[in-house]
Amino acid sequence: MTRTNISTGGALEEKYGYSRAVRFGNVVKVSGTCAVDADGSTVGVGDVGAQVARCFEIISSALEGAGATLGDIVANRIYLTNIDDAPAAGEVHGAIFGETRPACTMMAVSAFVNPEFLVEIECEAIIPDDTGATTH
Repeated sequence: MTRTNISTGGALEEKYGYSRAVRFGNVVKVSGTCAVDADGSTVGVGDVGAQVARCFEIISSALEGAGATLGDIVANRIYLTNIDDAPAAGEVHGAIFGETRPACTMMAVSAFVNPEFLVEIECEAIIPDDTGATTH
C-alpha cells in the first residue's frame, strides 16, 4: 500500500514534523485541526460554533487532497476547553453530519497551544472501493 502525506502548508507542520492528513491505502487520518485562516490567525475567537465550522472546512480540504470527502469520515474526536460548549459544537457537527452520522467522541481538555482555540478536531475517513465496500 502507498502512504501519502497531505499538507495544508501550516508553518507548524514542517517545524513539528507532522502532516495535516495521512492516507494509507483507503484510510485517511486527519491530525488535530484548529480554526485558523491562511495566515495562521484564529477564526471565530470566542465562538465555538464558528471554530467547529472552520475546523471542518480545513479538514474537508485535507480530505480532498487525499481523495476523500467529509462523507467518508467514520469517526470524529472533538476536544473542547470548556465542556459547556458541547451543545453548540454538537449543533454544528449535526448540521454537517446529520445524514452521515460518523462515530463521534466529544471531551474537555485543559488547554490548547493557543488560548484563543476553543476546539480541536481530528478524524478518520475510509474511502470506499469501486464496489462500494470498504476495506482495511
